[in-house]
Amino acid sequence: MPTAYVQLGSAVVFNVAAYLVYRSIADAAPRIWWPIFAVGLMLGAANTFLFARSIKAIPLSVAYPVFTGASFAVITVAAAFAFQERLPPVHLLGIGLVVAGIILVTR
Repeated sequence: MPTAYVQLGSAVVFNVAAYLVYRSIADAAPRIWWPIFAVGLMLGAANTFLFARSIKAIPLSVAYPVFTGASFAVITVAAAFAFQERLPPVHLLGIGLVVAGIILVTR
């Protein structure tokens, strides 16, 4: 079971990385955009592979909420640091509620 949670956590990391890559190319020229987009696709493929492996041992009713909630929380914070997006207190409260929900779902 611990290996499955490592795989699930790794899937979250690859998911976050893929979305950060996609955000970074939002305003890029097509000749720059395509190679970086390919990197995002590879990160997304790794995310999918690891998530699929994790749900062999973790019930989907637990794995999916943990995956989506953790992805939401980490992407929100990462976007604030990487792209200077706003992170108002209400977003921090929302992240805290999501984390609390993840804790409750995994119990």
